[in-house]
Amino acid sequence: MNEARRVATGARTSTSGVWGGRGAIAGRTFGLLSVAAMSWWYFQAHPQPSMDRYHVQQITLGWIAISLSVLAAALSIRKRLAYQGVGKLSSWLDVHIYAGIVASFAVLYHTGFRAGGPLTASLLLCFSYTAVSGVLGLWISRKIPPLLTAMEENPAIVEELLETRAECLRGMLELAAGGSDDFGILVERRLLPETASWKRILRFYRNRSTLAQELPAFRKDLESAQVNLKSHDRRGFQRAAEYALHVNKMNAELFLQRILRGWLTLHMASTAAMFGLAAVHIFSVLYY
Repeated sequence: MNEARRVATGARTSTSGVWGGRGAIAGRTFGLLSVAAMSWWYFQAHPQPSMDRYHVQQITLGWIAISLSVLAAALSIRKRLAYQGVGKLSSWLDVHIYAGIVASFAVLYHTGFRAGGPLTASLLLCFSYTAVSGVLGLWISRKIPPLLTAMEENPAIVEELLETRAECLRGMLELAAGGSDDFGILVERRLLPETASWKRILRFYRNRSTLAQELPAFRKDLESAQVNLKSHDRRGFQRAAEYALHVNKMNAELFLQRILRGWLTLHMASTAAMFGLAAVHIFSVLYY
């Protein structure tokens, strides 16, 4: 379990090579030169769209776009070959990013900035969504893992976070059931809402704080609420407050983990739809 947790967490935070290193510099150079060359080629031929070379250009740009898209999609295969000696994952990520950027320009020039018929419009929309979600994913991969790392006392995967959250909720409710009526009412009306409080969740994000760092301030906020409790109930309430804040923190971590998983799922789904539509588009062009 510990090894699985370490591998999962490491994969989550591995973003090296995205902005620096020789691979990233080579990728940016390739991207800039390729986009510049395609732009010059496109705008040179575009004033004369009736010429044969313009149509050859359209077909060529289409094949460039699909080839680079396949190359970019190879990252998902590389992730499943993590220990097969086929290159660093960061280098493949560089290829994925810059091949995708060049492919985006190739698609725009291939379409001539026109949507065309329903099939072409659907393909262009799907490709645009894939490209935009990729840019969003790059931002997410740079921002969320460091935030999670700062918040976590013990790195955990989603299933472990769910288990810990359930245990804390159960512990808080057991304390409430074993205390006085005033104690139970206070837990129900004050602590339970705090478990899902976005104000608390955003505080964890803003301060990049751990449970131990937030607990003293949380207990101080609750001091006025427990003045009427008996001494043994106060001790139980303080323990219940720790459980409540722990649940809130688990919700904060779960939300970030689900963003990481959810974004990738949507990105892969749009990529699959894009390739399906591209196959139909290529077949229709070649057949007709």
